[in-house]
Amino acid sequence: MNTQENDAILAAEYVLGLVDSQTRQQLDKRLNDDDAFAQQVLHWQKAFSGMDALTPDSVPSPEIWQKIARKVKHDTAPPTPLRPATWLGWSLAAALAGILIFTSVRKPETVPVMQPVAILNGTQSDAQFVVSLDKSTRLIQVSALNVALPEAKNLQLWLIKGHEPPQALGLITQPGRNEFQLEAGALDNQTTLAVSLEPIGGSKLTGPSGPIVFMGKISLPG
Repeated sequence: MNTQENDAILAAEYVLGLVDSQTRQQLDKRLNDDDAFAQQVLHWQKAFSGMDALTPDSVPSPEIWQKIARKVKHDTAPPTPLRPATWLGWSLAAALAGILIFTSVRKPETVPVMQPVAILNGTQSDAQFVVSLDKSTRLIQVSALNVALPEAKNLQLWLIKGHEPPQALGLITQPGRNEFQLEAGALDNQTTLAVSLEPIGGSKLTGPSGPIVFMGKISLPG
């Protein structure tokens, strides 16, 4: 993965609140010194802001609210509807801390921990797929950003590992997030994900029958 792709994933993690406090402080300073990185952060803020329209309001119970209040050192207050998308903005640091703590006190089996592991790029610079992984369940989410689904065609996701034949993971049918279940050990840093343009129903061959329109390498967190 090149520096630009690595910075894109780092910027996405920064906006989602997935970096530790030391890294966040370093990236806060970098925002003032690195215009290219600041543009990446702005790109992801705009991209993830669309989650607000798709996510219903959620009111935490009084017990959860008290735990959140203690963690962020605020006085307790009556619960009010919380919109998760508002927690994503780095300028709303207090709200972001609240959602992260709220997630941590819920049962682990009910909250997937998704981490960005790849960006699939195509010929258009503003059209991308962001791939996130939940290690515990081997579930990947492929989120389309500015990608229009083709008419009378399907987009199909492929896993390419070394010199092994491409493995079909499934069709990308949603304009937003698509989920795919992986086998154990399917991903490593030598893995490439690709999206091909196929007839309705997907390729009838053992590999892609149509052109590859998006591609990117996996970069697993350490």
